[in-house]
Amino acid sequence: MSKGLISLTSLVLIWIIIVAGLVGVSGLAHEEFVEGGVCPEVLRVPACYIIFICFIFLILSHANLLKDKNLLFFAGAGVAEAIALSGSAGQLMGWLECPKTESGTPMCYLSLGLFTSLLVLKVLQLKSVSGKSPAKSDDENDKV
Repeated sequence: MSKGLISLTSLVLIWIIIVAGLVGVSGLAHEEFVEGGVCPEVLRVPACYIIFICFIFLILSHANLLKDKNLLFFAGAGVAEAIALSGSAGQLMGWLECPKTESGTPMCYLSLGLFTSLLVLKVLQLKSVSGKSPAKSDDENDKV
């Protein structure tokens, strides 16, 4: 598969996941605002509010509105990934209760999958655009 096609596919998939995730977390944040006690808290702030803000960071960065060189994307996705990982571990161990979908699936599991996918897709997109590994410094990439 060509690098251009990988980049375009990643770009589109990232937008689809961001929009789907934002729609999902918006409903959850609204429910938390109206009813309270729906989302677990992180430092006394409902996790769904933090995840909502993380999605806003992803949109601003992925749309390149702030010319941030993906800093907001990785900060937002990284924070959300850490919350989802912590929530998933807590759900598995029984010391935390994540909101569930209508079918009973804990939403922290879905968040973990979404944010892991977003991070992997963004790395693939950046790697295909630059031809360099995003994890390496410019000096290391020049040696390749």
